[in-house]
Amino acid sequence: MRFARPLTLGIAAIAISATAGAEQISPAGHVAVGPDLAVNAKGEIALLWIDRSQEEKQHAAGGSAHDNHLSYTDLYVAISRDGGATFGTPAKINHDAGVVWGQTVSRPRIVGSASGTWHVSYSANEIHPSVGKPALTSHYTRSTDGAVSFEAPRRLSTLTDSDLSHMIHGGFMSAAAFAAITATPDDSVHVMWVDTRHMSAEASAGALYTAVSRDGGKTFSADQQLLASDVCPCCQMVAAAEADSSVLLSLRHIAGDGTRQATIGRIPAGGGKMSTPVATGGAPWKIDACPLKPTVIAARGDKIFTAVYNGGEDNPGVYFSYSTDGGKTYARAVAAHPEARVSDAPAIAMNDRFVLLAWHGKTDGARRVFTRMFDLAGKPIGAITELPTGPENAQNPVIATRADGKFQIAWQQADKVFITVLPAAPTEVAALGK
Repeated sequence: MRFARPLTLGIAAIAISATAGAEQISPAGHVAVGPDLAVNAKGEIALLWIDRSQEEKQHAAGGSAHDNHLSYTDLYVAISRDGGATFGTPAKINHDAGVVWGQTVSRPRIVGSASGTWHVSYSANEIHPSVGKPALTSHYTRSTDGAVSFEAPRRLSTLTDSDLSHMIHGGFMSAAAFAAITATPDDSVHVMWVDTRHMSAEASAGALYTAVSRDGGKTFSADQQLLASDVCPCCQMVAAAEADSSVLLSLRHIAGDGTRQATIGRIPAGGGKMSTPVATGGAPWKIDACPLKPTVIAARGDKIFTAVYNGGEDNPGVYFSYSTDGGKTYARAVAAHPEARVSDAPAIAMNDRFVLLAWHGKTDGARRVFTRMFDLAGKPIGAITELPTGPENAQNPVIATRADGKFQIAWQQADKVFITVLPAAPTEVAALGK
């Protein structure tokens, strides 16, 4: 079953200047948060975000949405079919109001495939039919017509009878959330999520589950377990496809001593056992709480670049690291912005010559979006650059590499989503901050 969600370019398109600053993409009067970006093989660019629906506003005013942790949100997407010069009119993806559960720390994700298909994963609110309590489940939808329409969503996670509402924040009886998604060159689609079905008061770590499509999202396997335990139940994972159709997956591992370490593992092409996740070079972070922080990845061949917020360092903040041996070892992580009072929410992307790291930081006043480039040996190139984002808080950046090698970057500014393009070379990026 398909529903038309037209996207129009032409007069309704939003012009994006490569040098004159950013443009607001989210509609006026809406509350937009948690953007995500993707580029498909055709060079088209998708900007996805969470839109706080009117239903959520009404629940929040009455207190119930915050009391039970349910989220009444919509998903919106805007597509550029001209390489980022213009974006079409934003369109809503979800068909039913009040089912999307999304926050900036567990945001819905979008990826593009070699065929041009757009794939979207998100967590959804459901009420268990026999128990009558809320549960979070992992959902998937796709568009095969350039985001003109999206298929009716499918639940990928099993709705179990396990009831952990006494220990899961918000009263959920179970959760399949903090998901990652990627599409590989062989037209497979991998959706991974943190699952609580085996959690107990004695072992409060999550498990790692996945559902895989081998036909471009037309059908999916039944959900399968990749890791039985020791996964931080509240840190979003990030996936990256390799040229050989293997998948890199980041997660925060819980060790026996209570430390929560950023790690990256690999899922072989065609399926099989996931490799033992390897720590990404930062200090162990001992915390008996939810960090709510993702570990981002950009990879090509044996070179893997990564960044994460690490509260275990002497100077907590965003830390950057890399591997040159395919993820067997990582260099000692270094602070991305040691002078900042706050640095958080990293995003990362790479082209043929450089890696671009972005994050939001606070030096004085409001939060700002900062960037820095690195060469493919992991060496920083040029200075840290602040994007000219205006007086409001600017945060939660996301980056995608365009077909021309430039970097599309989007972020949340107050309750709006903005986008612009950054050049492919570090000297040109630095010039934008002047």
